[in-house]
Amino acid sequence: ISLAQVVALEFTMPIWTACLAVGFLGERMNVWKALAIVLGLLGVGLIVRPSAAGLSAGQAIALAAAVGFAVSVTLTKSLTRTDSAVAIIFWMLVFQSLIGAVPALATWRWPSATVWGWVLVIAFCGTFSHYCMARALSHAEATTVVPMDFLRVPLMALAGWLVYAERVDLFTVVGTALILLGNLLNLKRPGAANAAAARA
Repeated sequence: ISLAQVVALEFTMPIWTACLAVGFLGERMNVWKALAIVLGLLGVGLIVRPSAAGLSAGQAIALAAAVGFAVSVTLTKSLTRTDSAVAIIFWMLVFQSLIGAVPALATWRWPSATVWGWVLVIAFCGTFSHYCMARALSHAEATTVVPMDFLRVPLMALAGWLVYAERVDLFTVVGTALILLGNLLNLKRPGAANAAAARA
């Protein structure tokens, strides 16, 4: 499937995470969090504009990946109640390495020296991003943290414009604005009355 469809399906992850967090972690879904998710999805839809085709094998795999990522984020949030971000990321890397070794060994080719440099950059950035996610989840609810992940879409569009000279159209600008608005609303704190009711 196209990259646009992969990205669009990947960004259904906050919906699954919100459902799992409410169902299994006891987090509360308020109007602002729900609105942040809706605006984020609308923004992503405007930016990637996927075709309205039936669910193909590729789309099903991308959707399964989004659900799997949501489960991972929900479990990470649960683990932050008892474990540090460093411990969580350490064991995540150990198990991912063991799982990834099986298909890697079946098709292994030694990378060139140049590729090894990029592998190290990707490894650092990927590990650091997971660490930051675990730290964020230790300070806030998953339903607050995860909609901020929508910011990756406009940031990817910006990187495409700066690095690859890809065109940024009006749909991308409007979609980015919706994503940013959703995140601002998501950070809105409830009033004193609402906070007291939530604590009760």
